[in-house]
Amino acid sequence: MSPKIKLTIVMCLAVMVLLAGCIRPASKSPIGTPSTGEKINTPLPVDQQILNATATAKAIMEKFDQPTPTEKPGEPTATAQAPVTAETPLPTSQPTQTSLPTSMPPTPILIKPGTYTIHEGEHVYCLARRFDVNPIDLMDLNGLNNYSYLSEGDVLKIPTSGSFPGERALNPHPDTYLVSAGETIYDVACYYGDVAPESIIVVNFLVEPYTISAGQTLQIP
Repeated sequence: MSPKIKLTIVMCLAVMVLLAGCIRPASKSPIGTPSTGEKINTPLPVDQQILNATATAKAIMEKFDQPTPTEKPGEPTATAQAPVTAETPLPTSQPTQTSLPTSMPPTPILIKPGTYTIHEGEHVYCLARRFDVNPIDLMDLNGLNNYSYLSEGDVLKIPTSGSFPGERALNPHPDTYLVSAGETIYDVACYYGDVAPESIIVVNFLVEPYTISAGQTLQIP
């Protein structure tokens, strides 16, 4: 409560107390001479009555301003608040990004043939890795040596026994291969060692005559 409002209320209460004192009927003077020891009531001066009325009103206001038993002086009155409940955030549905499957068509099963016709870019060690045979056995079976030259269309016999002495794969795969100028499917197959050209043809949906060009990308199974 502001001091101005308090002062206004105090003055009003003082006036009310003063008026109440003025309208009270005056006591009648006793008849005869008062006996010894008897106290005579004499009215207070008006100024004193005003001061008494002001003090009474002030006492009433101070009692009015006293905090309630549940409140402590100097502390703000607590206001009841509704309990705050934590809101559970709604799940924001976002599309789950899944990588597209890079599945390839099933590759044909490599069967070791009895004979094989040479294509451009193939050589003895390329065929030995592909068919898992010993290159020395392959050369001996066909009367070849390290200086023999194979031409496209030559037919070689493939040994039915033995295996390649070492790691058949020259380069790791599956892989992606960028074709260079002048390369053929058979060059690419020999680059990986144990990959058959027929497998490259199938997974890349190539059609006969299986021509590839520089800058083309091939999937290697």
